Amino acid sequence: MKMWKLLCTLLTLIVVLCLSNVLCHANAQWDLPQGAKARIGKGTANTVRYFSDGNKLAIACSIGVWIYDLRTDTLVDLLIGHTGPVNSLEFSLDETIFVTTSDDNTAWVWDTNSGEHIASFAGHRDDVNEVSFSPDGGIVALASDDFSIGLWDLKTGGRISTLSHHSNNVLTLKYSPNATVIASGSRSSGNTLCFWDSNTGKLIKSFNSEKDNIKNVESIACLPQASIFAVGSLGMVSLWDGNTGEFLNICEVAEGTKQINSVTFSPDGRTLASGGDNNFIMISDVSTGKLINTFQSQGPINSLTYSPDGKTLISVSRTGIIHFWDVATGNINKTLTDFTIQIHSLAYSPDGSTLVSSNMSKICFWNPKTGELQKTISGSKGTVKSLTFSADGNILASVDSESARLWDVETGRSLGSIVGHNGPVTSVVFSNHGNMLASGSKDNTIKVWHISTSKKPLTIELLHTLIGHTENINDVAFSPDGRVLVGASYDKTVRFWDTQTGNSLDKQLNHSIWVHKVTFSLDGNTLISVDWNGLHFWNSHTGEPLYDLGGSRYIISSIAFSPDNNQSIYSNDDTIYFFDLKTGKIDNSLVGHTNAIVNLAYSPDGKTIASSSRDGTILLWDVPNTNHDR
Repeated sequence: MKMWKLLCTLLTLIVVLCLSNVLCHANAQWDLPQGAKARIGKGTANTVRYFSDGNKLAIACSIGVWIYDLRTDTLVDLLIGHTGPVNSLEFSLDETIFVTTSDDNTAWVWDTNSGEHIASFAGHRDDVNEVSFSPDGGIVALASDDFSIGLWDLKTGGRISTLSHHSNNVLTLKYSPNATVIASGSRSSGNTLCFWDSNTGKLIKSFNSEKDNIKNVESIACLPQASIFAVGSLGMVSLWDGNTGEFLNICEVAEGTKQINSVTFSPDGRTLASGGDNNFIMISDVSTGKLINTFQSQGPINSLTYSPDGKTLISVSRTGIIHFWDVATGNINKTLTDFTIQIHSLAYSPDGSTLVSSNMSKICFWNPKTGELQKTISGSKGTVKSLTFSADGNILASVDSESARLWDVETGRSLGSIVGHNGPVTSVVFSNHGNMLASGSKDNTIKVWHISTSKKPLTIELLHTLIGHTENINDVAFSPDGRVLVGASYDKTVRFWDTQTGNSLDKQLNHSIWVHKVTFSLDGNTLISVDWNGLHFWNSHTGEPLYDLGGSRYIISSIAFSPDNNQSIYSNDDTIYFFDLKTGKIDNSLVGHTNAIVNLAYSPDGKTIASSSRDGTILLWDVPNTNHDR
């Protein structure tokens, strides 16, 4: 009997573990865009709101709204639909619905229980930054970058009126509890703080950035029990009477305080929490304005939220980290690090078994089949902007704000830095054969290095310094055979060098504006250069122009050739385009990121495309059927 019970227990454990793995894998694949097969990352958190029972959180982020269960510490749902980052989220007083605002110029209404999207407010001409419900729940006020406040009827979805007096982006707004006043704030220039009669839409009072020294109003909060507004602005947290628009008091702030990005009252209205660019969270006494306590954060604070019982304060930092603070002690009880900021660079290992990405100063190694994080390398200084593998896949080169660095792929150990440029390194690339590495710099030169791994420690030998560009080097690329190196520069040219001799080749591609990307096709016959006007396809041997793709609204940030040389891909804002090299036409596209795509990479087998974005995620796509496949 004991053996039978033990066997049953083991079987139950196996089922639970298997189900857990299935759910975790499914979690990463929730609501994928059409054509995508996996997502790495949760997006960048912007703000957090508690459900009234205190058991769940709604996390507004760059890709949608995550629902987080505090009892199990798990994500239980992802609500998507906005085509831009979700900036703010607010529950109605009865909590039957909530409204999200987005950079896609809209606000959406969601059913709290089902997570169903039930209505939209569309009509603003620019990003919608914040939402506030009227106390009776019938009107939704929206603050927009189009310099206006829109008042919308929740039942009909129609716009009731538009409040226009700000002369810059309206960043924040709040209704008073008695529904008579709306306070709104905007960026620094002209009228930055306004008080409105919410019934008539008339301006009660406004305050000017120059005359009244109220600049960059980023956040407004209102006492739950009275029409007292807290205003977070440049270097100041102030209290105001909403009914009259009269100034009441200034709250004491920590030394060195600059921009205040978030203010929020505790549920009992006795204290006010504020945070901003100085990495401090400040707790003030509302009645006196005195500073009671300060908590040191790991980065600038973008958002603050109290729990319903007032015992916990959640902060969202600019780096995407969410901290849960014990208000009484100032201790951090819990930290969520899944909601990262934009992913800058991306590269597949030569065998396709690993995908690496950079997120600020960290380099992450992923299993591209499972989305599992294999390891993380720390030690870079500032943002890692470029990644490239050696031909054998054993070395990874990276570029950060201080240096170009080499890393052992297996151990993650530092192998040294590229030293010799007289300015910051902007890009690095390994040759496809051998151990040559090229580095471009703001000192207007390109250097070619030989990386020797035959002895320990690794040695870095300078082979050539390539001179010819007259301004910063933006990108460098080897031809597939490694015999030619090209540089793209601010001097509006692409120049060619012989890697064996270091001599300049008698060839130069001229542009009308600075060139920021360049790459060879895998057969070496075609070269793409990218400038602000678009993509330019060239015969790499003769320099003859082949195609131009211009007139793009957004700058093209990444390009890549397919391993079979039939097509190239490029990103323009949040869209991936497929260009058929035989027909000279765009024959497909993929859309799914909610912010600009930063980098693209083909898997070595040509079956998958990885795209990294400012929305803090990597999407893995099946390569769609294109003209040459049919």
